[in-house]
Amino acid sequence: MDEVDGMAGNEDRGGVAELIALIKTSRIPIICICNDRNHQKIRSLANYCFDLRFYKPKVEQVKGAMMSIAFKEGLKVPPPAMHRIVEGANSDIRQILNHLAVWTAGTKTISYEQAGKEADTARKDMNIGIFDIPKLFFSSGEDTRKYTYADYNDLFFQDYGMTPFFIHENYPRSRPIRARGNELKSLVCMSNAADSLCVGDQVNAAIKMQNWALLPTQSHFSAIMPSFYMRGGLSGMTGFPQILGQNSKKNKCDGMLQDLLSHMVLHVSTDKRQLGMEYLPLLQRKLVSPLLDKESEGVPEVIETMNRYDLQREDWDSVMELSTFSTRPNPAANLSSRTKAAFTRLYNKDSHMNPYALESAATKKKRVKAVKTEDNDASTEDNPVSEGEGEEEDAMIKKPAAKTKKGTEKKPAAKKSASGKRPAKKSSR
Repeated sequence: MDEVDGMAGNEDRGGVAELIALIKTSRIPIICICNDRNHQKIRSLANYCFDLRFYKPKVEQVKGAMMSIAFKEGLKVPPPAMHRIVEGANSDIRQILNHLAVWTAGTKTISYEQAGKEADTARKDMNIGIFDIPKLFFSSGEDTRKYTYADYNDLFFQDYGMTPFFIHENYPRSRPIRARGNELKSLVCMSNAADSLCVGDQVNAAIKMQNWALLPTQSHFSAIMPSFYMRGGLSGMTGFPQILGQNSKKNKCDGMLQDLLSHMVLHVSTDKRQLGMEYLPLLQRKLVSPLLDKESEGVPEVIETMNRYDLQREDWDSVMELSTFSTRPNPAANLSSRTKAAFTRLYNKDSHMNPYALESAATKKKRVKAVKTEDNDASTEDNPVSEGEGEEEDAMIKKPAAKTKKGTEKKPAAKKSASGKRPAKKSSR
C-alpha cells in the first residue's frame, strides 16, 4: 500500500480504518509506505504496524553502488565524475540511473568535465524542511563544505519567513570552529553574530513596509553572516523559536495597552510605548499601595485615582498584569480576598462618569442582529429614524427609572356598538 498518507477527500473517506481492519485479519504481511510519518492519519495506523524509518543515504554510499553498476554495464566513469553526478541528483538513485543511461547512449565513457556540466544542468531542486535548514547553515561537514554564497542564499529562500527565527534561536548552541576551543574567541564570534542579527532585524522591519527588494540583504545579515561566525555544528535537536510562542501574549498586552491609552487619553500626553514603560509602574503603585497599607480603608483612595484617569475595574487588572515581570512580582497577589471583594463591591456601587461609551452585551447583540437582517436595512432607508428614537439604545444617556403605582392603571372601556349601547354580556349555560 503506497502513499497511505495521501488518503484524503470524499473518495478515500474511511480508507485508513478499512486498512487497519484488513491488517487485523490478514495472514500475510502488508507493507504500508508513506512520506509524511508525522501525518495525523498515520498516527492511528502506526499503532498496528512495525515502524521502519529510512533515511537519506550519504553521497559515498550512493557513489559506491553506482560505481558497481557502471562497472557491470561496461561504463567508464571516474570516481570524481560519479561524485559530481550523485551530488547533482541529490542522492536520488533513480534519477542517477536515468542520467547514466542517457549520457552513455552514444559513448561508454564520461569525463569529469562532462559529468560536472551535465550534473549542473540536471541538478535536482529539493524542498528542505525548516528544522534542517539551521543544521545546514551551521554544519561544517562534507555536505556543506563546497557550498558557495549563492547556495547559502538559496537555502535561506527555502523559507525566508521562518529561517531568521530559527537562526536566532539556535546560533548560541553552535560551537564555532573559528574559535578552536577558545572561550573568549567563541564569545567574540557570538557577539559578531548577534550584531549581524540586529542589522537583519532592522532590514526585516523595512521589508514589512513593502520593500521586498531588501530580501537578499536580509539573507546576508540574518542567516549567512551569523552562520559564517558560528559555523561548527549544532549539538542536539534544532530548537523551535520561543518568540513564536509569545506572540499571543504580545498581542494581548498590546491590546490592553491600547485600551488603557484610549481611556486615559484626556489626562496623559504620551504614546503607547511610553505609557507602558513610564506611566504604568507609577500608576501600579498608586493603585495597589493603599490597599496593601490600609486594606479596606484604602479602597476610596484607589477609586478616586481611577476616576481621575477614567479607568474601569478591568483596567485595574490590566495595569497589574502589564507592570509584572520576572524580576518584579505582582504586588496584587499579596492582597487578601476580603480587600479585593470590598474594592470590587464599592466600585460597582458608585457611579462613574467616563468620557467614552460603554457598550453592554444587550446592545452588542441588537447591533449584530440588525447587521444580519437585510429587511431592517431596507426599511431603514425608506423610513429614516427621527431624533430621539435611538435614545433607549444610547449608552451615554441615562434614563430615569419608570415609576408605576398599583391601582392607577385604568381598564380600557368596552367598545360601544353602532347604536351607542354597550354590547350585552353573553350568558353561558
